[in-house]
Parts: sequence; structure tokens; C-alpha cells
Amino acid sequence: MESAERGRFWTLSNVVSLLRVVLILPAVWLIALGADYVWEAFGVVAVMIVSDWIDGWLARRWGEISQWGKILDPLADKVAVGAITIAMVVFKGLPVWLVVVVLLRDVVIFLAGMYLVKRHDVLLSSNFWGKVTTLVLSGLLLAYLWDADVLKPALIGLSIAFLVVSLISYGRQFFDIIKK
Repeated sequence: MESAERGRFWTLSNVVSLLRVVLILPAVWLIALGADYVWEAFGVVAVMIVSDWIDGWLARRWGEISQWGKILDPLADKVAVGAITIAMVVFKGLPVWLVVVVLLRDVVIFLAGMYLVKRHDVLLSSNFWGKVTTLVLSGLLLAYLWDADVLKPALIGLSIAFLVVSLISYGRQFFDIIKK
């Protein structure tokens, strides 16, 4: 990273990304409290989901796109989705196998990204399929939060499909960079 880009850590868009991480504890706590706090949990999780869109919009709108933001935004996504997903397993019955699939995909993408940074000095950015996957997973988590049993099977199927598509998409980016 160039030193000018390192100095751009404290931007509004990065603060919004950090907000997503800060909201993990209250979100998990509210989920653990159960049905009496479902609306509060929904509100916190909804803010986390919306913040994912807002940070990118702010970065583009105000010219705050930086190397830090390219790392912080997807990292905040993965930490937030991972924590909420684990809370949903423990407190709402989300299938463990699905969490394993989500976490394995994220670990593969993370390790491939670290390899590209170390060997090729290239930072993989989030792509369209990754963002759609996060959106679908968010919908699935909200369905579990609300106990919307009618939506769960369809959203599990969509989540698996988009997890595979996004992994293939990132894999193609990875191999395209290595070939150069």
C-alpha cells in the first residue's frame, strides 16, 4: 500500500464499516435474548446490512476509495456475517453445515487474497457476485431471526447457489491475476 493510501484510514466510509463490527455484540446479545427482542435484533441487524451498502456508496461519492477500505469493508462483512451466523446456529437453529460452507468459502477467498497481496501486490476487491451472496445470506439470516419457516428452504438453496457462484467468480479473478 502506498503511504498516502495508508493515511486514509479514518474516512466516513471506513467508520461506517467499523460500525458494522461494533454492532456485532448488541446484535448477538439481542438474538440470544430471544423472541421478546426480535424487533430490536432485527433493527440492529438491518442497520448492519444497510451499512454495507452505505460505506461503499460514501466511498465512491466522496472519493474515499482506499486500500484500507478495500480491506476493511469485506473484512467487516465477513466478521459480521460470521458472528451473526454463529448466533443463528446457537439460538435460532440455522444448520451447522451451512455455516461450515459459508466459513470455508470465506477462508478460501481470504487465503487467496493474502497470496495475491504477498506474491503479486494485488488486492482483490469485492465483486458483484460476492455482494449478491452477502445480500442473500442477509435475507436468510433475517428469515431465521423472524422464524419465517416458509422462506428458509428457498433462501438456503439460493445461498448455496450464490456461495458457489461467488467462489467461482473470485477463483476466476485469482487465476486471471496469476496468469499475468
